[in-house]
Amino acid sequence: MPQNSTSEAVAKLLQRQPQHPWNTLDNDKKLLVVNPDGNALTFLTADAWCFHAGHASYWPQAFCQALPPRLDAYGGVMLVAAKEQALNQYILRCLAALPATTPIWLVGEKRGGINSLVKRLPESFSSATKLAVGNHCQLFQTEVVASLPPLTDDTELLALADDITVTLPERQFSLKSLPGVFSRQRVDAGTQLLLEALPQQLPTPILDFACGNGVIAKTLHERQQPLLYACDVNPLAIAATAINLSGANAEIFLADGLPELPQAVGCIVSNPPFHTGLKTDYTIAREFITAAYSRLKRHGELYLVANSFLPWPEVIERTFGHCRQITHNNRFTVYYAQRN
Repeated sequence: MPQNSTSEAVAKLLQRQPQHPWNTLDNDKKLLVVNPDGNALTFLTADAWCFHAGHASYWPQAFCQALPPRLDAYGGVMLVAAKEQALNQYILRCLAALPATTPIWLVGEKRGGINSLVKRLPESFSSATKLAVGNHCQLFQTEVVASLPPLTDDTELLALADDITVTLPERQFSLKSLPGVFSRQRVDAGTQLLLEALPQQLPTPILDFACGNGVIAKTLHERQQPLLYACDVNPLAIAATAINLSGANAEIFLADGLPELPQAVGCIVSNPPFHTGLKTDYTIAREFITAAYSRLKRHGELYLVANSFLPWPEVIERTFGHCRQITHNNRFTVYYAQRN
């Protein structure tokens, strides 16, 4: 995965700072970069706490997990602002466990969440001081003034979850969703259309790609209790899906793209992403569609929902030899294809 323009702009801003205070930390207490966006920040001597499996692969020492690493091992933290303010607030809650006076640098694009992040610093943090501006980015510094207990287990993570109600023609059930997960507070309209269009019984095993909070997999479990696989690039999505599929016959994978599975599957169902950060990125879904064919059994089925303007019918036809439209509305279309 290449670096994107956001991480490049942040990197240029950081490299222009003459003192580089994050590089003068004690050797035993180095820098932790949180939410690095792409690979442009690997010039920093640091570990990384990532919310994207692909980004984690660029760092010699990376933690791609829902809960933070041991924070008292670090002499400073650099947080790259996420576009999702709920994720920023979750990260800040975790960083509030740092020892008081630990420096925290906040950096990001002006249009990408940095201003909202600085304006919404919790009481545990000092007011942010602006250090630099450039490349449409801003750099601030703050510190913890009143440390909070660390988040250490899934029970504490669950306390931060949102409740979502899933309403289908035949049933209604609830889900838990976590900060930083796609469509955190409601079932998005595209996924709702897909769930209503799916047959009540699908060939098994079934893979939910880009599972988010696991709403598709949970729906399929409610309908037919199949063997399920689910995958996502985001460790918070993996944590949410694990909560929601508790008790189901399911295996969940953290992966950048389609993971290697124990066996070929009978069906793949997905609402694949088409953004990386703030940028439109067709690579994810294009590679998914191509790889999906190889993961399916003979006569295995693909169901995909997407914004109607996206060019997926051509990609599906090129890969599967055909593509059928199942249903659509004024925004989304559900597509179907079957492996020969």
